[in-house]
Formats: sequence, structure tokens, C-alpha cells
Amino acid sequence: MPILVPIKIYNPIGEKVQFIAQMTHQSKIIDEIEQSLSPDGRIDTSLSVVFLKGQRAYKIKREMKNNFLDYSTLQKRKALCEREFHINRKNSPELYRTVNFAYRDEAGAIKIWGGGACPLSTPEEYLLEMNRFNEDLLLSKLAEKGLLTEALCCSAAGKIADMHNTAILVAPGDYAKKFLKVVNIINEQFRDSARGIVPEEALRMVPRKLLAAFERCRKVLAARSAAGFIRECHGDLHLGNICFFNAAPCVFDAVEFNTEFTHIDTLYDLSFLIMDLHHYGLFQMADKVSGSYLDATQTDKKDYLAVMPLYLGLRSIIRCSISAAGSRENTSEDSAARLKQDAVNYLQETLGFLS
Repeated sequence: MPILVPIKIYNPIGEKVQFIAQMTHQSKIIDEIEQSLSPDGRIDTSLSVVFLKGQRAYKIKREMKNNFLDYSTLQKRKALCEREFHINRKNSPELYRTVNFAYRDEAGAIKIWGGGACPLSTPEEYLLEMNRFNEDLLLSKLAEKGLLTEALCCSAAGKIADMHNTAILVAPGDYAKKFLKVVNIINEQFRDSARGIVPEEALRMVPRKLLAAFERCRKVLAARSAAGFIRECHGDLHLGNICFFNAAPCVFDAVEFNTEFTHIDTLYDLSFLIMDLHHYGLFQMADKVSGSYLDATQTDKKDYLAVMPLYLGLRSIIRCSISAAGSRENTSEDSAARLKQDAVNYLQETLGFLS
């Protein structure tokens, strides 16, 4: 599971938000679940806690509420846990097993129940059960180690193409108008997060370039909407959310909590993966993935060339904003310096996409 920035949360369009709900009661339950499971690993992210035990992983949604998701009640966490299961099982049935729940036995101890009616007492918390995969086989890990090959990437591109070809069509209304709001939010967040980290001129130049890129492809966005390319997508399709399991590509952690981030152009969904490949310097691999995807989805290459500068620029500047904010808030000098350099690198990549 990819580890997100702790304490501060960034939604899929890069907007920073704060915790609203305190997690005192749920924290106690989570501790008791950990004692019951006796896991051999634990991963804490901004949105969840994941326990690793043998060949299984158990994911618990944090009790929280903010301006883009609501996990504040047990019933809401149950509903979204079930939604996450159904969305992701459709894409990768080999990874997603079931939704479990924790309950108290007659002695008051927390136990995990795997299905059917809850015995003895009402559920205390819900857990998404997955098959555990080798984290060394995440595409992000393979890219970091220089082990990512064109064959592996094109296999993943085929998986993504199949997902998009069978994805539910949505009726977005004026998609171009809605997407302009996304561009404006991302620009505002960049100016807020990156001030003092990147050159002042960049704070003025990047938003202008992104808006200009949007205007250049506004008609193409409207045409793609009319042609049915606005679909229920993954929403967070970067290298860290794709792994190989039983020698096949698996896509996981699709966004389940807000359709604003998933009812999007299929090419915007793909663009996160392409941007990541560029970030690792895998330019030829990015071209191979694009070509394989375009062939498998019968996407017009003219559309791809028209919208990708905007889409890649947006994905990259979101990463710039996150790195810049992390640099400012990190108490470790080494980590702050690394994140600042990451922000500068993403800024340069953004300018390259928009040039």
C-alpha cells in the first residue's frame, strides 16, 4: 500500500485539508484489532490503517471527515468499505477478498468475523481483506530500482485499457466547464503551497500556462465528453497503485469516496501513470505505454496529443505542491531539503509538459 503524507491530507486534485474528526474512540478499537490479529506489519496512511499478516492485508478506514470525504460514522465506513471492495474487485478480483468486521466476544475481547451475521454483538469496525502482494513488485518500486521493463509496462497498459473500455459511462454535463474549476483549484493550491519554495515568477507563470493549455483543448474536452470518454475511472492511477501479482498486473486503491475524482476523462486517468514514467526518466517507456493504450482503446491520437500537455502538467504540478508543502512542514532538515528538491524537479517537469 502506498504511504501518503501524514497529518496533512491532499485529495486527488492536490487540495490540502485538515482532520476534522478526532480519532480517540476508534484509535482504541484499532489497537485492540491489532492485538487480536497479531500482525507482522502495519502501515499507517492519511486515510487508513493497514495490518499485514501472512498472506493477507486488512485495511481500516480512519474515523475522519473533511471537505472531500466522510468516514465519520461506523455506518458510513461500512458503506464505503463495501463500495471500495466492489469497485476494486471488478478491476482486480485476485487481490480483493471480502469485507470483514470486528466484534466483541462474550469476554469482551475483539475478534474478526469473516462473513454472515455478526455473532453475539454488533460490529465495532469494518476491515477490507486483501491478498497481500510483494511490495517489491509495485511498479513504483521497480522504477526506483531500474527494473521496470517495456513488457511489464505494456502489460499494465493493457489492463488499464480493459478497465476503461468496460468502465461505466457518466453524464458529466458541461465537462469542460467543470474541469476548468479543477484547473483553478490546482492553480490556487500551487500558489499557496509552493510560495517560498519555488521562484516567485513560477507562481505566476505556471497558472497562466495551465489556463492557456486548457483553452487550447477546451473544444476537445467537450468533444470527448460527447463521445462518451467521461467514465467512472480509477482516480489515482500512479505507479504506486499498480503491482504484479501471480505474474499479472493488478490495479488497486481506486478512489471510492468521491465521484468528483473518478468521473473523469479516461485520458486524465491515464495521465498520472504517464507523468510518473516521465518523472523516472522513462520517456520511451511512456511512449510505448501510450501507444499500446491508444491501440487497445481505439483512442484518436489527435485527442491524446491535444489534451496530454494539460493533463500531464496538472498531475505534475499537484506533485510539486505536495512536495513543497511537505518541505515546509517537515521537521527533519534532510527530509525537508529532499522534498524541496522534489518540488523543484516537478516544477521543471510541469514547464516541460506545457512548453
